[in-house]
Amino acid sequence: METDIQLGAYTVPVILTVILAIVYKFAGTGLPDKWKAVIACLVGIALGFVALWYAGKPWIAVNIVDNGIYGLMTGASAVGLYELSRTVINPRL
Repeated sequence: METDIQLGAYTVPVILTVILAIVYKFAGTGLPDKWKAVIACLVGIALGFVALWYAGKPWIAVNIVDNGIYGLMTGASAVGLYELSRTVINPRL
């Protein structure tokens, strides 16, 4: 299995970062943190499925599960990196 799922020349984590930056910028500060995590995971899963379609792979259970889990883990890691950067910049004492 390939290590990174790609859409053209870009990997899913890079695309997810850009999409989340746009979504969070438009949502403003009124979006609770718990929804940011849910949005990141759902967008990650959606990008995993888009990558499956883009690559022209057959829609069989193995490919669907692989790409869905890859997208979920990409979204979860984006949330983890966001929380880490927030903790370093503004630590909770």
